Amino acid sequence: MSAVINFLHFSAFAMPVATLLYLWYRRRGIEIDHIFVFSVGFIFYSVLPFTLAKSFYFSVYDSYSAWIHAFNLVTRQTWALYFSSLLLWYGSFVAGSWIGGKHPLTEVEKKNPVEPMALNIFFAAAIFFVFLFGYQLRSYFFWSYQKSTQIPVFGSFVAASIFLMSVAVCAMAYRHYKSKGKQALWKLLIHPAVISYCIVAVLLVSMGGRVVVVSSLLMGVVFFSVYIRRLRVFSVIAIFIVLILSSHIIVLWRIGYRSEIFNPKHLYQYYNVQEIGIKLVPETFNVSYSLVDFLGKYSIPVIRFPTVLLSRLIGLIPSFIFPAKTAWFVDFSSLGYSIGNLSGGFNMYVSLVVNFGIVGASFFLFGLSYALQRLKRHASPIAIAIYIMVSGWLAAEFFRDFEQTITKEMLEFSVLMPIALLALSYIIMKRRKAKTNV
Repeated sequence: MSAVINFLHFSAFAMPVATLLYLWYRRRGIEIDHIFVFSVGFIFYSVLPFTLAKSFYFSVYDSYSAWIHAFNLVTRQTWALYFSSLLLWYGSFVAGSWIGGKHPLTEVEKKNPVEPMALNIFFAAAIFFVFLFGYQLRSYFFWSYQKSTQIPVFGSFVAASIFLMSVAVCAMAYRHYKSKGKQALWKLLIHPAVISYCIVAVLLVSMGGRVVVVSSLLMGVVFFSVYIRRLRVFSVIAIFIVLILSSHIIVLWRIGYRSEIFNPKHLYQYYNVQEIGIKLVPETFNVSYSLVDFLGKYSIPVIRFPTVLLSRLIGLIPSFIFPAKTAWFVDFSSLGYSIGNLSGGFNMYVSLVVNFGIVGASFFLFGLSYALQRLKRHASPIAIAIYIMVSGWLAAEFFRDFEQTITKEMLEFSVLMPIALLALSYIIMKRRKAKTNV
């Protein structure tokens, strides 16, 4: 059985690597697209925890004894089923993308223009909410991550920041569309919404908002590599080094090492490979605790109805309209699961099997990848914006807080917001056309 588990473990690592190498060879360049970012998150959150289970990097953490105890409770048969289902899911995701690239687009899918006036209205609304919630947080900027996250308005400020980020991405996609892909990247970035978001991102970083900012940087990489120019290996390595260092600096800021971050005397102490690894690995360590705890306690369901995920759709209602909406959420405990977690969210594997089961999750991932591949082939600004944002969330948030990411970051801000922008554009154009015909 050990040999089987080791083979499946190796296959779960080798399959995404082989897929990325094949795409690199076929495209004669690297696209940081939905397949790439999903593969990175898949390895980091789903495969790496098993690889590092009994290594030095996990043993230095305070919660290691609890983690390794939960890990040792998982049977070999369960690990074999776990890795087998990972292979099925990754294969389903790749298959969805492949089939989505084969089907031709309809005329309806090709038409979705954006009206600049509608974009300006959304930008003004985003700025209003950022100022509204940011003003209430002014005393926490560049001060305390722990204190800022404990007040309710912090979540509202993060939501407003993501709203502004969505407007910025739509603005970049619109300029790219209008220039027919010929405008330089720096010209796309010179837009009030993009500049405003960069300022807000600094404020988020000052309070330890790491994942949102790093995900937005990744969205920029997705946009450039897919729609402007494919990347070389050196460029991809450089980008990931920048993303890792950026994340590491934010972690140092969050834990109070502010004066040491840019002090030349402390460069080697805080920026060596071992130190960066110890600060980076807690992400996969904390998120994977819910995984090993679940696998050690419960059997893996084959198929389920997504009660937990669907209940989170209530979260789309604004809090000022329905302040008690969280009371209506169905959580895992109400379904009979008692799962520990160290990060506040649950590992993607746990969320998928509790919501869909092994078979249902494979269909879900197939459908998600199929839709993303069709969006990727669009030339319209709305499709480009949706594709960029959803792909950007896939690398981290999708694997570490599945329900929140699907309903809020992806559905509300990355899909419904651009669609609302499209609807407002149609209304403005229709009114303008009616006035012209009078």
